[in-house]
Amino acid sequence: MKRRNSRQVLLIAACSIATCLMAACGGSSHGSGDATPTTSASGPHLITNIAVPNAASPAFSFDISFADHGRYFLADRNNKAVDVVDTSSNQLVAQIPGNFTGIGASTENSGPDGLVGLPGTSTLYVGDVNAVKILDTTAQTLTKTIPLTTSGNRVDEGCFDPVDHLVLMANPGDSPPFISFINTDTQTVVTQLTFPGSSGLEACAYDAGTQSFLINNDGTTANPDGELDVIPASSVLSGHPAVSQAFPLGACAPAGIALGPNEDVMVGCDPAAGSPLITLILDRTHGTVLAKLPFGGVDQITYDPTSNRYFLPARHWTANGIAAASGFTPQMAVVDGTSRSIVAQIAVGTGAHSVAVDGPSGQVYVPFQAGSGAFPNGGISVFTVR
Repeated sequence: MKRRNSRQVLLIAACSIATCLMAACGGSSHGSGDATPTTSASGPHLITNIAVPNAASPAFSFDISFADHGRYFLADRNNKAVDVVDTSSNQLVAQIPGNFTGIGASTENSGPDGLVGLPGTSTLYVGDVNAVKILDTTAQTLTKTIPLTTSGNRVDEGCFDPVDHLVLMANPGDSPPFISFINTDTQTVVTQLTFPGSSGLEACAYDAGTQSFLINNDGTTANPDGELDVIPASSVLSGHPAVSQAFPLGACAPAGIALGPNEDVMVGCDPAAGSPLITLILDRTHGTVLAKLPFGGVDQITYDPTSNRYFLPARHWTANGIAAASGFTPQMAVVDGTSRSIVAQIAVGTGAHSVAVDGPSGQVYVPFQAGSGAFPNGGISVFTVR
């Protein structure tokens, strides 16, 4: 997750989780909302907002999310837990503790952070300060802690290789940044790769077609505004992981990544103030830029194969399309996977930078901080796919 504007010292409000869950889960069968949902069926629109306990003050500090088998999971630092939403009722049904750090002195010292779920199972890998925590989402328990550093920095985003049973987890704030590969059968680290000279690491994805991991690199000497690095799984299995290709991304400052149809890979950008806000779609076999979309300021992005659409919540979007340090008007872009074009832009809540799609229900989940208008209190927005 991008670390821009991350410095914050916040007091966690005291609240009984059991009591707050009862309050959060009350209301209609569509979830308890902070706003009157948009009723238009002409395109993607807001269905409801789900309340989350302790999300108003301090400002809701959340990170990556994941959806699978009728459940939506969110890294929730305010409650030092992983929130669980039932996607059939849009109710907050649990908060799984994991002895997480919570809100630290900065985002880099906070957790939980990245979530990597193994689809079809109850196993969830969660980044925290110094370690990866493994949760059993059915039993709602912490089953194992895997220490990766002693720096006091977080283990952030990751991705899953189902072919070789590997999870990649990144430590972007360490010096130098590094990634670890965890065997999901033995739940042990099998090898690591450092990135000397890198200014940080962001989201990753496993590409079964090329049998490679793709990871966004914040910046190197050759590409100071970011590159997309390719790591063949074969090099990981040999015990000597290596970057085989580095695709330059121009003035991007890459954050989110999503594999699309055919050989497409989308890279969401969050550039420095003064640069155009953009999103790139590349051919993931050779790095050719296939589309440059006039939308950006994102963190996590996702692709839904059921609707053939990408979803890009942009907390740093501005009305003039130029990156800035303030004055944001957060929106979510919906991009068609075939035409590689923006088909809708929808208002989202303050700080919206995390997204997951529940394909079977056709619902998109976007958490947000307390703001105004349709998103006055911190929680989780639910949108339609179409």
